[in-house]
Amino acid sequence: MGKSKNPARILIVDDQRSNIDVLRDILQDYERAIALNGEQAIKVARSKKPPDLILLDIMMPDMDGYEVITILKEDPTTRDIPVIFVTAKREISDETKGLQLGAVDYITKPFNAGIVKHRIGVHLELKAHRDRLEELVKERTAELDEARNVAESRKRAAEEGVRAKNEFLAIISDELRNPLNSIIGFSSFLGEPDLPQEEREQYLGIVNNASLSLLNLINEMIELANVEANEVQLQCEPFDLGDLLDGVVAEFRTSAQAKNLDFRVDLQEGLPTVLNGDTKRLQQVLRHLLKNAIGFTSQGEVSLQIQKQSQTLDEETILFSVRDTGIGIPKQQQELIFEEFTQLEKAFRRVHGGLGLGLTICKRFVPLMGGKIWVESEENKGSVFHFTASFSRQRERHGEGYS
Repeated sequence: MGKSKNPARILIVDDQRSNIDVLRDILQDYERAIALNGEQAIKVARSKKPPDLILLDIMMPDMDGYEVITILKEDPTTRDIPVIFVTAKREISDETKGLQLGAVDYITKPFNAGIVKHRIGVHLELKAHRDRLEELVKERTAELDEARNVAESRKRAAEEGVRAKNEFLAIISDELRNPLNSIIGFSSFLGEPDLPQEEREQYLGIVNNASLSLLNLINEMIELANVEANEVQLQCEPFDLGDLLDGVVAEFRTSAQAKNLDFRVDLQEGLPTVLNGDTKRLQQVLRHLLKNAIGFTSQGEVSLQIQKQSQTLDEETILFSVRDTGIGIPKQQQELIFEEFTQLEKAFRRVHGGLGLGLTICKRFVPLMGGKIWVESEENKGSVFHFTASFSRQRERHGEGYS
């Protein structure tokens, strides 16, 4: 075998220096390590730089070759090192015993250089093939494990999808049934000719509210379906940010006051108020976030803050932040709350009704407006939902802050 960049490491184990010297001369193409007894041989084999093959003399004092190979084969760290026995014995029974203990071959004394090199070369090549085969087996096993994990993950996802679908259908059934029952029930009362006018007006109000609730639920489902199908397109037009906020603030200030919550809107000075964008989507995101903030806050305050994030000559990116002092969100749920039917949305739906799709819709709408949405929250202390949106600038007119 010719010299290589990384020659194999051969451990020569013999108590006779003369035998070691002969083998060292024969094996000049290899890296050679020496052991004069069995104890040294085991120590070298267990070292950080173990040999690729061991030439092991059988007849040694204190610990013979049979004892050494027995110890090596019982140790998981050394059992795979090929061992070739070196012996002057020529008895078949001795060779059989050595092979039974785990030796791969025999070399007899006196040494024939050609035979020694050939047999060592053969067994090193076999070891290289075996090592490569083990690597391939490990790689294939890893691939199979990964494929199994992917399959199991897909199975779980499919099962979760079925569960979510069934839950969604159950939610729809509940949420649609309630307003429909109100509409059907109170409409029948309205047909009574002797119904007092005061009660008639009361029932008409109930039917009207139930109809609006039903319409909102249907619109919510349609919006999400359109987003999922990539059928939502922005309808951009010039709008006054201050006017838009006036409408949103008026809607939710009353809700906050009904719960004795402070409600503030802070608009950064110098922020252009006339922009170009999709007011419907912007209002929807703000409404969903403010509805959640007020719904999950029993005391303290809810605030809406608007400020510049970045700008170019033609475009303004604005940061909106909805802050509350409500129940907060556990850290482990903060990555999940924007998905359909998470625990937080379920809790809100149980108390406030709806399909629990508000944050999901926000997550879909915000990227359409060139922004991103995220949350900062601490359980039992409150949450801040941030989102950015980009708008074309129309003209310079600075707004005033709300209080």
